[in-house]
Formats: sequence, structure tokens, C-alpha cells
Amino acid sequence: MNHERSRPLALGFVCATLVFQTSCATWLPSGEEPPTVTPKHAIGTAVPAMETAGVETILIRLNQTQAAHLHELWLQVDEQALIPEVRIALDKNGMRGGKVSGNMPPLLDEWLRQTVKRLGEDPLEQAGFAADVSSHSQLWRCRAKVRKELSVRSFPDTSIFVTHHDTVPRGNVYHAPHFMVGIMATPHGDATATLRLIPEMQHGELLKKAIGRESVVRLDSRRESIVWDQLAIDLRLQQGDCVVLGPTDDSRGLGEHFFHTKTRNGEIQPVLLLVRLSDADSDQAFSRRSSLEANTR
Repeated sequence: MNHERSRPLALGFVCATLVFQTSCATWLPSGEEPPTVTPKHAIGTAVPAMETAGVETILIRLNQTQAAHLHELWLQVDEQALIPEVRIALDKNGMRGGKVSGNMPPLLDEWLRQTVKRLGEDPLEQAGFAADVSSHSQLWRCRAKVRKELSVRSFPDTSIFVTHHDTVPRGNVYHAPHFMVGIMATPHGDATATLRLIPEMQHGELLKKAIGRESVVRLDSRRESIVWDQLAIDLRLQQGDCVVLGPTDDSRGLGEHFFHTKTRNGEIQPVLLLVRLSDADSDQAFSRRSSLEANTR
């Protein structure tokens, strides 16, 4: 897993300008992109359009005033886009989700603006120290069947009790749990892609395992993991569509850990995860933006 900090905000504005000038759709209503993860290696050449999809993610923390209007947001999100079995499973685990097509709802539009403003003005936000959930955005370049890991929240050196609902409620104490969302996007070459999101958790100490491949044995260090397949979301999205995930009104189950955060001053805030299909085709404009801000993990 690779967790990297964003470039300075000025770079975000440069990227936003490039996106605007090349007519590449952006999910922020103002046309601005929030700060993104610094790439390990710049992408110098475009990948064939049929092979990749651009997926943008951002975690939005809501203060008390904003959280009081969460019920209004869900009225504007198409929760029926998820199959009934998944909606029921999410609800039992303290989560809910749905799809937004086209323009962002005005309420979410405003929360995005406020998040970007806060990131630009607060040094603690820029450093990722304002809360245990960071609001920095990321841009993923996804190939079919290649899984990405979005880090959501981590409890290093701490053991916590985690409950989830399968066929019956279950719970256990886990050491150093790290909550994340697995992301897979399968592009179809027609400005659409099928997006798959799965809540996951790693926990415990690193375990060394011997892996043999082509007569070569190497040691691989990994932690124990849990994948909640019954909560997997599969949706076919058009360019610009966005999946919204968040907590139920009452904090419980997995939603308590995935979609809540503790701020530096001790306040518990609800969190929304936005996952947007940015570019299903790897066109020239996307390639130029990728060279500056894509996550190439």
C-alpha cells in the first residue's frame, strides 16, 4: 500500500488550469481540482483508450452544520441504482450509497467548494494532520481487473472492537486496523466503465510468507485482511457520473469506522466518499493531466 501526500496547492491550480484549457471534464463545479497525490513517476505516453479509465476520489468531512443537512443530500442521490441486496447489506452495516448522474446536487457542490477552500487555507489540512481522515483527492488510472487501494482510516498501535453484519451480527477486537476501499474499473471504450468498490480492512502485524513463482521463491510481507464482498458495489458509469458513499443517520457497525473521523480537537464528524468516473478514454488531455497528478500505484 502506498500513501503519499499532495503537491502544494499551487500545483493543484496549475493542474486545474490545464484541465480547463483542454476541456477535460472536472467534478468540481468551479472547474478547480483539489490537491492530488504526487506521482512516483510521471506518465509520458498515453495508454490506449480501451485499456484505462480515470477515477477520481475524495473524502469529505462534514462539520456539525453540514451534517445536519445530510438527509437532504440523500434525497438527491439515486440509491435505487444499487441492487436491493447491496442496499440492505450496507444499511445493516451502518452505510448507504448511491449514484449521482450529471451535475452535482447543489448541497454537495457547496461542500466540495468548502473542502477545497479549507485545504487551501489550513496548514494542518495540507499536512494531513487535521483529522484521521484526509480530504485530499486522488486520481487513479485504472486498468481492467487491476485493483487499487484507497486508504480511508487507520488506527496504528491501537486495538479496537469492530462489528459487522453478515448473516448475523459479528464482532471482534482487531489490532492496528486499517480501513480501505478496493477500487476496480473496467473501461468499455465508449466513455463508460464498470466500477467496483469493496470495503476492506487490514489488521495485525506483518506476516512473512514464501511465494514461489517460476522456480523463484521470495518472501512477501503482508497483514491479515478482511474483504466484505457482500458490500461490493458494481455500477456502470458514464463519464462524469459519481458514486456517493456515507454513513447512516445513526453511527453503527462498519459505517462507524469507514465514514466517521476524529478531528484534532476531538470532534467526531461524518465522512462522505465520492468516486467519480473522470475519463473512461485515455485521450491526450487526460494524458497531460496524468503526467502531473495521476496516482501510478
